[in-house]
Amino acid sequence: MELLQLRYFLTVARMLNISRAAQHHRIPQPAMSKTISKLEAEIGTPLFDRYKNKLSLTAEGEAFYHSVAASIGELDGALEQIHAPDVPLRGKLKLLVKQHRNAVVDSIIGFQKLHPEVDFQFVYELETEDHHEFDLCISSAPPEDTFDNSACLITERLMLVVSREHPGAKETSICFSELKEESFAIISRKTELWQQTLLQCQQAGFTPRISMVCGDLHCLIKYVGAGMGVTLGPEISWQGLKNDSVAFLPTVPAVNRSTYVFWNGSRNQSRLCTAYREYLVEYFSQKES
Repeated sequence: MELLQLRYFLTVARMLNISRAAQHHRIPQPAMSKTISKLEAEIGTPLFDRYKNKLSLTAEGEAFYHSVAASIGELDGALEQIHAPDVPLRGKLKLLVKQHRNAVVDSIIGFQKLHPEVDFQFVYELETEDHHEFDLCISSAPPEDTFDNSACLITERLMLVVSREHPGAKETSICFSELKEESFAIISRKTELWQQTLLQCQQAGFTPRISMVCGDLHCLIKYVGAGMGVTLGPEISWQGLKNDSVAFLPTVPAVNRSTYVFWNGSRNQSRLCTAYREYLVEYFSQKES
């Protein structure tokens, strides 16, 4: 059993796709298949179920995966620590950012000023449902169980955003029960903001009417500022959108949203990834205070 075999196995187990795993390691697909078959023969049990060209881990494969991932992670971590004092941070980090894009970009700018040899790939919409290639995910909810560890970055109130001409714009708060006749503008039906809006309105006894779906936040605020609808938005991350045409009102009941940084605990976290993650948590702690 060789170290490279185990690394190949980890990649196949995470992606559950031999072709993509082979591409990731830049080897031919037959070579990857042969490596996995040889490993299974050495262990003496199948590690994957193969049904209609789809892979899934067997119970033995699942147990083996967690053991190998932990061992390889410790080995790589030990090797990095040996060289850490003399080696500057360098490499690339891939981020899936679903909330607080502006703040994350600011954190990247600050981090790169300290570590100019680090590059970032920043994605906020996935073309596919594959999350395996990302080192970190910034979101209010884990995109899938691949990301099994998390740290809270920030908790903020969700505010009702209305036109300055709205009858309740000068009130100190507004009840969801008062919004029955309102039209709502939203970013997408898939966001947790809409899910929270729907939940709070339904608990107040009505289903909100959507008059506008707009993926551009600046256009959404413009629409609300024109008095065409109201929307629910986070108090801190939408600070840059505040202008003379809209007012942000606390809601009754109050609704909060927490945003987290998620990562895969069983996947090797490089010194670079750990350093940026810690920087990100510290950056947001200062922002919240």
